[in-house]
Amino acid sequence: MLLPVFTLKLRHKISPRMVAIGRYDGTHPCLAAATQTGKVFIHNPHTRNQHVSASRVFQSPLESDVSLLSINQAVSCLTAGVLNPELGYDALLVGTQTNLLAYDVYNNSDLFYREVADGANAIVLGTLGDISSPLAIIGGNCALQGFNHEGSDLFWTVTGDNVNSLALCDFDGDGKKELLVGSEDFDIRVFKEDEIVAEMTETESPLFVPCMAVDLVMPFPMAQLEFMTKHPDTGELNRKIMP
Repeated sequence: MLLPVFTLKLRHKISPRMVAIGRYDGTHPCLAAATQTGKVFIHNPHTRNQHVSASRVFQSPLESDVSLLSINQAVSCLTAGVLNPELGYDALLVGTQTNLLAYDVYNNSDLFYREVADGANAIVLGTLGDISSPLAIIGGNCALQGFNHEGSDLFWTVTGDNVNSLALCDFDGDGKKELLVGSEDFDIRVFKEDEIVAEMTETESPLFVPCMAVDLVMPFPMAQLEFMTKHPDTGELNRKIMP
């Protein structure tokens, strides 16, 4: 029987698909989620006595182990992971329709804050192709951009429609990761850096949800792609496996 380790009352309305778990001190997993009021909820019970002094962050008046990161815009995507390997801990990435914020939760400071003209509908963090540095890759209005830990734009290309989902995986078995892009035209496009190497059409909008990501469920060369689709009218989610 499963027993809860703790119970947390969120006290905030959380936006769908905008939840991330990161080791922001390099050791302890902490929950972060976008609220519907332009803030990011960070639950960190491991540093209850830490003094929060950054201008973006303030302590929740209701919970001692919850901090709120002020974005002051509607959050459109969220993820966490290692952006700068030299730091040894995860960064928090927050996208809106105008900007991308890379935030150092441990030190309560911005890593970078970049304007993104095409918006950020989806985000994924990791390595892509022969680009050695981890990238925060965002998908917006028909465009894809990838930023390193300094905020430098190391990757940019266009795609066929507005992006609604992103994932990284070794699609062709060459030992390097490709970028899978789900878009509003119901297509899944596979990019080897800025080159499209595969394209598949669905009847519903494809989603690579964080808990499932993209799962290649069989060894190469008999790989199968597992993902979710969302019905455009009802919002119903369906699990799919594509050979």
